[in-house]
Amino acid sequence: MSTFLLILLFIAISFLDYKDMLKTKKVKVIVIYTGILGIAFILSELHLLEKKLIGLNQIVAYIMRIFV
Repeated sequence: MSTFLLILLFIAISFLDYKDMLKTKKVKVIVIYTGILGIAFILSELHLLEKKLIGLNQIVAYIMRIFV
Protein backbone atom coordinates (compact mmCIF):
# COMPACT_ATOMS: atom_id res chain seq x y z
CA MET A 1 0.00 0.00 0.00
CA SER A 2 2.79 2.43 0.87
CA THR A 3 4.53 1.74 -2.44
CA PHE A 4 1.33 2.61 -4.31
CA LEU A 5 1.02 5.90 -2.41
CA LEU A 6 4.67 6.69 -3.11
CA ILE A 7 4.13 6.10 -6.82
CA LEU A 8 1.09 8.38 -6.78
CA LEU A 9 3.08 11.07 -5.00
CA PHE A 10 5.91 10.95 -7.54
CA ILE A 11 3.44 10.98 -10.43
CA ALA A 12 1.77 14.08 -8.99
CA ILE A 13 5.14 15.80 -8.54
CA SER A 14 6.10 14.85 -12.09
CA PHE A 15 2.94 16.27 -13.63
CA LEU A 16 3.36 19.55 -11.79
CA ASP A 17 7.01 19.99 -12.77
CA TYR A 18 7.07 18.51 -16.25
CA LYS A 19 4.17 20.65 -17.43
CA ASP A 20 6.33 23.79 -17.32
CA MET A 21 9.48 22.04 -18.55
CA LEU A 22 7.77 20.65 -21.64
CA LYS A 23 6.57 24.13 -22.61
CA THR A 24 10.15 25.44 -22.69
CA LYS A 25 11.40 22.28 -24.46
CA LYS A 26 14.73 22.16 -22.60
CA VAL A 27 15.78 18.54 -23.09
CA LYS A 28 18.88 18.68 -20.86
CA VAL A 29 16.86 19.99 -17.93
CA ILE A 30 14.24 17.28 -18.40
CA VAL A 31 16.87 14.52 -18.52
CA ILE A 32 18.70 15.77 -15.41
CA TYR A 33 15.45 16.27 -13.50
CA THR A 34 14.25 12.79 -14.46
CA GLY A 35 17.51 11.29 -13.20
CA ILE A 36 17.30 13.10 -9.87
CA LEU A 37 13.63 12.20 -9.49
CA GLY A 38 14.41 8.56 -10.27
CA ILE A 39 17.16 8.43 -7.65
CA ALA A 40 14.84 10.06 -5.12
CA PHE A 41 12.15 7.49 -5.88
CA ILE A 42 14.54 4.56 -5.47
CA LEU A 43 15.89 5.89 -2.17
CA SER A 44 12.37 6.56 -0.89
CA GLU A 45 11.23 3.07 -1.86
CA LEU A 46 14.23 1.48 -0.14
CA HIS A 47 13.48 3.52 2.97
CA LEU A 48 9.87 2.33 2.92
CA LEU A 49 11.06 -1.26 2.61
CA GLU A 50 13.26 -0.63 5.69
CA LYS A 51 16.52 -1.34 3.90
CA LYS A 52 19.64 0.02 5.56
CA LEU A 53 21.02 2.91 3.52
CA ILE A 54 24.32 4.70 3.88
CA GLY A 55 23.93 8.24 5.15
CA LEU A 56 24.87 11.24 3.04
CA ASN A 57 27.10 12.52 5.83
CA GLN A 58 29.15 9.31 5.62
CA ILE A 59 29.66 9.79 1.88
CA VAL A 60 30.76 13.42 2.34
CA ALA A 61 33.12 12.44 5.17
CA TYR A 62 34.67 9.72 3.00
CA ILE A 63 35.22 12.17 0.12
CA MET A 64 36.71 14.73 2.50
CA ARG A 65 39.16 12.12 3.86
CA ILE A 66 40.33 11.41 0.33
CA PHE A 67 41.07 15.03 -0.53
CA VAL A 68 42.21 16.34 2.87
